[in-house]
Amino acid sequence: MGPAAVRNQIYEVFGDSDAPLDARIREALQIGTAALDLSIGFFTRISDGTQEILHATGDHPLIQPGEQCPLDEAYCRRTIEVEGQVAIDDVSRSTVIPETAVESFGLEAYIGAKIMVDGDVYGTACFADTASRDESFADADRFLVELVARLGGQAIEREDYERALEEREAAVSEHREIYRTVVAANFDSVFRLDTDGRFTYASDSAFDLLGYSPAELEGEPISLAHPDEETTEWARENLERILDGEPAEARDFPLETRSGDIIYTDIRGVPIYDWDVPEEERSVDDIVGAQVLVRDASERRQREGLISVINRVLRHNVRNEMTVIRGLADVLAEELEADRAKRAAVISAAASRLIDLTESAQEIEQHRDLSPTLEPTDVVALIDRAVVECETRYPDASITVRDPGEAIAATLPRIEVAFIEIIENAVKYGGDPATVDVDVTVSDQQVTCRIRDAGPGLPPREQAVLSAGNETPLVHGTGLGLWLSYWIVTTLDGDIDVTASETGTTVAIRLPTPAD
Repeated sequence: MGPAAVRNQIYEVFGDSDAPLDARIREALQIGTAALDLSIGFFTRISDGTQEILHATGDHPLIQPGEQCPLDEAYCRRTIEVEGQVAIDDVSRSTVIPETAVESFGLEAYIGAKIMVDGDVYGTACFADTASRDESFADADRFLVELVARLGGQAIEREDYERALEEREAAVSEHREIYRTVVAANFDSVFRLDTDGRFTYASDSAFDLLGYSPAELEGEPISLAHPDEETTEWARENLERILDGEPAEARDFPLETRSGDIIYTDIRGVPIYDWDVPEEERSVDDIVGAQVLVRDASERRQREGLISVINRVLRHNVRNEMTVIRGLADVLAEELEADRAKRAAVISAAASRLIDLTESAQEIEQHRDLSPTLEPTDVVALIDRAVVECETRYPDASITVRDPGEAIAATLPRIEVAFIEIIENAVKYGGDPATVDVDVTVSDQQVTCRIRDAGPGLPPREQAVLSAGNETPLVHGTGLGLWLSYWIVTTLDGDIDVTASETGTTVAIRLPTPAD
């Protein structure tokens, strides 16, 4: 068989991508040994200074799959060092092969070429015999060995790529399945948007939420589900925020269904990064879209609306009836004498407390959903107003204020309600007559307002309200006012702590200072 026919055979062997790589390499070695009239053919892998035989033909005991030796003791050491091939027809007359290799393997004829995979030396393709050759290797012989090495390297490279691709696809499929099951088990509907605000994905639950199938939403702008331009404008502003790398949230956000109904939802959106970019290297330039979780809040909104109506009606009725009771009790207290007058005064005081309770409940509802966006605020001015109000209500109380003249905190004016409630509470528990000290201090990180009384100490139940927002039952009037204080302070990024002893109680309100 001529050289051209042999080369065509080699091309055909490695071109058969359906055959296993091991089988193709072994067949190429068999073709090569026959064409070169040599008894041994082998493929090696060279790593960390060690040569390993991967595939072999012939019966040489040291040239069998799995056999290893140091590269310095192998015929292939010189092969990977030179360009082209190493071809030796009579090893005994050559100084190229190490003596230790000749002593170990006893090969007298050798021809080999290095195998390159992804630009690096992978190993060698070699043919050899224990007897020397009478004739030198021809150019056709060198080309044949080079061809086997080159096509073998390409086949290995392709198999490595396909294996890595399969592993990657398996990992992607696994993550996709995990994602699918998480989305399916979620109470929320999941949407993905591109940077232009168009749907690129919608979970199956989108149909139950909006009446559109995922396929119908794909490619459509987010305005498809918006009832008006104002809603769309808000959505686009927050999409820009997400594309700048920040999450965005909305409560009671209106959406319009396919049938034209308006539903109210809670929404949270986060950026989606190019998954090819390592997490530690990501920047806003790598954001490719947004993922949005949407939960139907219509029932909650309806429930809260009903509760709000009931609360308003209840507060209105209680306040009106208690005002009547208090007025009649005051009249009786003036007309009656001795114990009966005192009892009427007790009735009047109880009615006043219930009226105050309805006002506290109204304050809580008003402040429940207000935005927590903070702004620089001078708390000294607010405390001064709170003290004046408490002194007006309790003219016998002694309230002393020590402050630096100005204390700018990152808060909102409604913090004054908390100051009033806590100072008034200190007056009530501050002895008879009440003595209350208010100290305001400022540091780089926070503004601290300490309110001290000299009374017997705040009861444990009221301490729990200020320390953790606990109030059971909520109908306890004093506790509800303190619970309002806790609610306002903590929603404004502040905190409260209480120190109580037999000599009095100190309530500390700490508010952050504005960022530079």
